[in-house]
Parts: sequence; structure tokens; C-alpha cells
Amino acid sequence: MALLEVKDLVTYFPHEKGKVQVVDHVSFTVNERECFGIIGESGCGKSMTATSVMQYHNEVGAKIGGGQILFEGRDVMSFGKKELQDYRGGEVAMIMQNTMSALDPLFTVGDQVAETIRRHTGAGKKEARKRAEEIFTFLGIPADRYKAYPHELSGGMLQRIAGGIAIGSNPKLIIADEPTTALDATVQLQYMQLLKKIQKQTKAAILLISHDIRVIQMMCSRIAVMYAGQIVEEGNTDEIMEHPVHPYTKALLEAANPHALKVDRISTINGQPPFLLNPPATCRFADRCANCTHRCHQQETGLYADNDGGHFHRCILAAEEKERNATENGKIEAFRIREHKAAI
Repeated sequence: MALLEVKDLVTYFPHEKGKVQVVDHVSFTVNERECFGIIGESGCGKSMTATSVMQYHNEVGAKIGGGQILFEGRDVMSFGKKELQDYRGGEVAMIMQNTMSALDPLFTVGDQVAETIRRHTGAGKKEARKRAEEIFTFLGIPADRYKAYPHELSGGMLQRIAGGIAIGSNPKLIIADEPTTALDATVQLQYMQLLKKIQKQTKAAILLISHDIRVIQMMCSRIAVMYAGQIVEEGNTDEIMEHPVHPYTKALLEAANPHALKVDRISTINGQPPFLLNPPATCRFADRCANCTHRCHQQETGLYADNDGGHFHRCILAAEEKERNATENGKIEAFRIREHKAAI
């Protein structure tokens, strides 16, 4: 059984003309001790997916319009107040994108780590303080930073503190939402190494959300690529990196690492993502896709299986090409069989 199952999740913002559907029938699983990544450009719905999983959507004015969120087989959306309090920060912890906003400016960072431990483990003040100090040591945070306030620390140090708060309750799942956005390249690498260390130590699964494909590649065994509220490609990380199918995934890879795909220069994706007010059932990337045909604007899109079924994509043209190739290969094989029988 998967640790986290998201099934046909729909999250939207109410609008005077309808619904801005920022998460549109999204499904994925995160297994125990796995690092699963969601990647896509800003506004694609990846952070709102995480917000929905944590049931923070009401705080930002969003509503869930359908689907299921199951944690260890339990329906998260049916949790009462007490269950939800234990779930948030206890069983599932979230490292927010903007740590300065997430941390309380009126309390020291050490007290904030200790408070999480007390809330979710029932430890007393002294025990929580001792555990918090151990976490500081584990994360490589100097002991004298325990009494520091958030505004006194650098971005990299704040991210470490956020990680300390997340692991204080020994969660089974850590959601890291764009944890490297505000960090320079050197600190990004250090933080990714720290996340790996945290996962190894705690044995927690990680749901990593990022727009940086290099970060996702370094950390995740499986990934989902999101565009305009939908998952457009999902599968094993190495498989997608080496054999991307959806044109949006290919464009992301070309922009991130042009040499890997043997292109001369870094490419860009022309145009803008569509506004998700009552979005169409046809391909949402069509207006930005160089390979678009009239069918892309007419035919509804679904997830198609590629290869052994563990790799999925949402491209009609790629699915049709695979079908043509399969038909052609079938004809060749049938011809060979006929020739063999004739020779006998």
C-alpha cells in the first residue's frame, strides 16, 4: 500500500465567471521511503497540489472540487480537527517555500523547533530542548544559533531550521515545496545533500516540489511533470530524462541542459500558459507546441501508457506515433512468419 495516494484531485479558486481550476484531476502515489518529485513552471499547480494534500487550501481561499487524498489508506479530507492536527506536522511535515514567512518572528528558532517536538511527541520542555539541540547538531547548525530570531539568519540557515522543524516530530512524509528557490548554487547543493541525509536518518518519504529539473533529477526516483494544472508526464526519473515524450517535458530539459539533448543553444518556450478559468478538455500546451496539429485542438487528452506502462504522458501525437509503429512492427512480424511457413 502506498504511503500517500492522490486520486483525481481537483482544486479551484472561485471566480465570478466560474472556477479557476488550478489542479485538474491529478493522481499520483508516494511510497514509503521514496522521494517523488513534481516539476513544472510557476503557476502550473504543483504548490497548490501540496497545499491540498496538507489541507491548507481553505487558508488561501481555494476549494477542493473532487478526488481523494489517502494517507496510509485513510481519507485525509474526512479528518476531524484532532486528526488533522496530528496529521499536519506530525505524520506529514511541510517545508514551506518562503521560510521567513513560515517562521514566527517573535520566537527564537530553537524554541520553534522545540515547540513542534512538544506538540507532536508529548515531550516536556527539557526533553524537547535536548532533542532540538540534537537536531541542530545533526543539521550542522551552530549551537549559538538556538537563541537567534529568524531575521538574524541567512536564507540557507533558515532552510535548515525549517528542515529541523519538519523532522522534529519524526514524520512519515516530508513535503518540501521549492526548498532551494532562494538559495545560491553552492548552498542549493548543500541543502540537497542535507535532505538526503534527513531522509536516510528518518526513513521518511519525501514529496519534492521544484521548478529546477536538476534538483529533481538529483533527488527523486520518480517524477511527475505538471503543466496548466495537469500531470502531462510521469514515470521513472532516468527514463523521463533520457526518453522524454511530452513536448513540454522536452522543452524543460532543453532549457535546463541543452548539451544533454545535443541542441546548440538554450531554448525557450514561447507564449504563456493558459488561464485556467473553465479550461478546455483538449491539449493545454497546443498553442505553445511547435509540433501541434489540428487534432491537438479537437481531441480530448488523457494519460497514455508508454513502454512497459510505468511511463505515462498526455500527448496525442506521441500516442498515435507509437500506435503506428506498433502496427508497422506487427505487419513486419506477420510477414516474417508467413515467409518462414512458406520456406518450410
